[in-house]
Amino acid sequence: MPEGEKESIIGRTIMPRDMVIYKEDTIASRTLIMSREGTVTLFAFDEGQGLSEHTAPFDALAFALDGEAEITIAGSSHYLREGEMIIMPAKIPHAVQPATRFKMMLVMIHAGIQEKAGKNVNIGEKEKKKEEKGAKKEKKRSKKQEKKRAKKEKKQ
Repeated sequence: MPEGEKESIIGRTIMPRDMVIYKEDTIASRTLIMSREGTVTLFAFDEGQGLSEHTAPFDALAFALDGEAEITIAGSSHYLREGEMIIMPAKIPHAVQPATRFKMMLVMIHAGIQEKAGKNVNIGEKEKKKEEKGAKKEKKRSKKQEKKRAKKEKKQ
């Protein structure tokens, strides 16, 4: 998106489905945000257009803005209608086949996955290593405090 256009939508209320228009026999797209951390792109699929099965290296969230589509993830079909969303996990085959003309917002997060408190959380590799290092330090500190406490109790 040209810089002037980007600035014109920052800090304003907008209707995303109006920011991308249907084009005959094609898929139109408009990127709203593109950075190292992720992208936000709007898509308008004309009738009969779709995305064949593919994979992406990052998690993606598809939010339906208009119409409806069949989203297939790892061979399992899901029907997405206006106002609904679905998360497509990284490295898992998925496809988009609209049932009608269809608009969606795709939010892609460019980060790794780490297990945290029993839930998947998106964080980068540097943050993951930093967190692991902090956890090791905390464990060490706890052991030290426990030894001090035990020594103190022994003296009493």
